[in-house]
Amino acid sequence: MDLCNEEEEHPSTLFQLYTQAVLDITYFEENQLVDEDFPEESSLQKLKELISVLSEPEDLVRECSIKEECLNDGVHYLMKMLSFRCPLQLDEDISLQDKDTARLLSEGIFSDTHLLAMMYSGEMCYWGLKHCGEGKQESLESIDPLSNGDVGSRSQSISLDFQETGRNMLTKYVAVCEGPLKGQGWNTTTAKQMLHYFVKSHN
Repeated sequence: MDLCNEEEEHPSTLFQLYTQAVLDITYFEENQLVDEDFPEESSLQKLKELISVLSEPEDLVRECSIKEECLNDGVHYLMKMLSFRCPLQLDEDISLQDKDTARLLSEGIFSDTHLLAMMYSGEMCYWGLKHCGEGKQESLESIDPLSNGDVGSRSQSISLDFQETGRNMLTKYVAVCEGPLKGQGWNTTTAKQMLHYFVKSHN
């Protein structure tokens, strides 16, 4: 299939085209069976073949781990959102009386959305590690939200894996929820359970 050599084609597009081709072929063969009034000597075998062919797109999607591909994308976009605003660099020129607020800003947490992004990215890494294995996501291009450098130094292609990224995100989430945001209604039970899994899988 020539489209497989086109690097710009997204896998979902190729699966869509392949499935459409399968449906077109089976539709033609089904019509032939109808026109021939389902010949007794061959129709049963032909129907079995059609059912098998119609199952191929589903089997192919399962084998190609499309779910892992979606998890990579999800972590990628959440980390980009976290990196959009730089963590506030606290020095002698910045005076904040509220130490909790200062810590949140220095961690790059400017709203509930940022905190939720840490939890969600950690959770997606958990599912990725649990169901897709520990392989590094070499093609995941992102900006490291854990870095304290400026935007220029943080914009780079980095190799992430579900275990390391998830552990980092959830560790920060738990630390913030039980530190500056303690008593504000943020639950860390699930995050701690997932963190335990990350540590266990690493050992």
